[in-house]
Amino acid sequence: MTELTDSLPDRPLSTSEISALEAQHDDYGFAPVGFFPDLDAVAAFVVIINGDRGYSLGYDRNGDGWVVVESFEDGEDFAGVTDRLQEWMGDDWEEFEAAAVESE
Repeated sequence: MTELTDSLPDRPLSTSEISALEAQHDDYGFAPVGFFPDLDAVAAFVVIINGDRGYSLGYDRNGDGWVVVESFEDGEDFAGVTDRLQEWMGDDWEEFEAAAVESE
């Protein structure tokens, strides 16, 4: 997973970048979780590798960049994984989204 996180830019991804990741990695499945449509920004996503191992990744704006928030096995409650990732993101992304949209 380090290879993937190291290859990500030091900012949230766009939807086209998520699509490009899917095209590059045939054995990975990507599910955006922290998506802000007005900004075309994906700040968190879940990746499942070979259908049996998964990771939730989030963009840490406090200097760490992209981090692995959680790893999980296939068969775990996917809704629980996404809920925990959204909780990790916190509410300040809503403020970030509102501020960015207002400045346009």
